[in-house]
Amino acid sequence: MKPETEAKRDILTGLSRALTALSARMQAQQDAALKITTLAVRAERIAERSWQLTDGRAPLSRRDVDAVVADVKAFAADVAAAAKRAGEEALLGREVAQAIGAHAEDIARLARDIDTLADAAAVRARLRPLSQTLASVPERMKANASTVKEVNRIADLAGDLAERSDRLAAGGTAAHREAVALSRDLRHFAEEATAISLEMTRGSAVAVKAINDMAEQTIGLSLGKPVPDKPPSAQERMQILVQEAKPPRDEVWVSTTKRQDSHQIKGATVWSGASASKR
Repeated sequence: MKPETEAKRDILTGLSRALTALSARMQAQQDAALKITTLAVRAERIAERSWQLTDGRAPLSRRDVDAVVADVKAFAADVAAAAKRAGEEALLGREVAQAIGAHAEDIARLARDIDTLADAAAVRARLRPLSQTLASVPERMKANASTVKEVNRIADLAGDLAERSDRLAAGGTAAHREAVALSRDLRHFAEEATAISLEMTRGSAVAVKAINDMAEQTIGLSLGKPVPDKPPSAQERMQILVQEAKPPRDEVWVSTTKRQDSHQIKGATVWSGASASKR
């Protein structure tokens, strides 16, 4: 291999590493969102146990109450940690995907011209806009204040749950009422957390797809493999990304528990779409 050819390919290898690092950052966001989803499911399970405490007219079992309270406390601590991580990791997934996708044509054009470019400096100059985008994305695409506020809100809800569990632990004549209220508030948490995590997951999935596609192209180009001459249009790229990032079913079930009590609290909650509207 000629020295200038090897130098050109080294630049592309470095670019693919930068793309891979950004992909890992977005994957971490997916993992943080998934953790919130698992906590929503956990909240539903504890909610059911809190509801079951009120079965019958007998005083609440001290042992069962203590077990529920301990689980709520541990749950609240895990939520605080997960919300902190999600807030730190959060980038605007769809905006990241669009920023990366905007350079798809640059890569295709470079694939056509790379053999005619004089040296590595010329390749570097052609890739400068993409390199600048990669350098700026972590700061420029940070989640906006409203997204961070939503993440922090579920941490606050978990803190409120820990306080309510203290009132349940206190026992007394209000114990049955507190058990019901705790169950209700846990289900409310599950609804809120599911909506937030679903939006974060889908946004980051779109970004990971866009980044990984470009990384694959640059790796192929660094190895001398062809890159399609005509990249898809911006609209086509987003349609492909949205379709491939969708889960097998456009639903997330938080609970399927059935109750027979006439005063039951609604259980099964379904969230769908980016707005996570309840249906």
